[in-house]
Amino acid sequence: MPRDGELTGGCGCGRVRWRAKGPVLHRVHCHCVLCRKGSGAILVPWLTVERAEFAWTGERPAFYRSSAKGERSFCPVCGTKLTFTHDDSPDHIDLALGSLDDVEAGYPLDQIHGESRVAWLAVDPNLPFRSGHAPTRPTANPQPLTRDERLEGGCLCGAFRYAVTGPPLESGLCHCSMCRRATGGLAMGWAIWPRDRYRDNDGPTAAWAASAYGDRLFCPTCGASVICSSTAQPELIEVLLGGLDDPHALAPEAHGFAADAPSWLAMDDRRPRWPGPPNEGLPDDTLLRGRG
Repeated sequence: MPRDGELTGGCGCGRVRWRAKGPVLHRVHCHCVLCRKGSGAILVPWLTVERAEFAWTGERPAFYRSSAKGERSFCPVCGTKLTFTHDDSPDHIDLALGSLDDVEAGYPLDQIHGESRVAWLAVDPNLPFRSGHAPTRPTANPQPLTRDERLEGGCLCGAFRYAVTGPPLESGLCHCSMCRRATGGLAMGWAIWPRDRYRDNDGPTAAWAASAYGDRLFCPTCGASVICSSTAQPELIEVLLGGLDDPHALAPEAHGFAADAPSWLAMDDRRPRWPGPPNEGLPDDTLLRGRG
């Protein structure tokens, strides 16, 4: 994309669209808890542009005040995370990478809030952290969960809460375009449990059927993506790892749809890299290595 070119993006259902012109001022991976909980992704890359060069071109999104000075937007129908604004920077607006039509234009140049980085995540290892934002813990995978170990999580505003018990049946990081668009983030960490090992508070959720295979559920207040249900396997529940209160406790087993990831993305781990669905075909170790 040319430096002064146009960016376009929007939500998964197509109702909410945006357009931005002019130079991109910042490109950053954000590891903060608010971005992770608010999206359901493992982290959220943002592109910053001048607010005067930004416009909504479709229906208006929903907005959630996620802190005293910050506001996030999302589609109220499909839950796609879209933008972030901060009262201290009224002339700027941040665009969620996953909402871009061309994610190749979204490559980050640095990272922030390393103190909140998920312990098992090693993304773009050569990409610097800003001064004062360095990680405070080394990259490491946790021990497997015991059968009676309990993990809790929920949405950003706290209206929807859940708990799962014991190790999941399977887990992974999904790089498909639907997961990226829905969360607005880089990749969606997920894990599947039997429903008899899952409980929630029956809090409010909105559902979006992104495909014939099931629904993606998100909080209608804060927009956070939280769980997915399967039409073919209703006895199972899929939990988004970004919503866990302790996301360090469960590391995904493999990368799925790694061929759909942006070409600039580098993941420094030994997890199998499946081009499409996990365990279909053969893994490809050349994927998720960045631009070389």
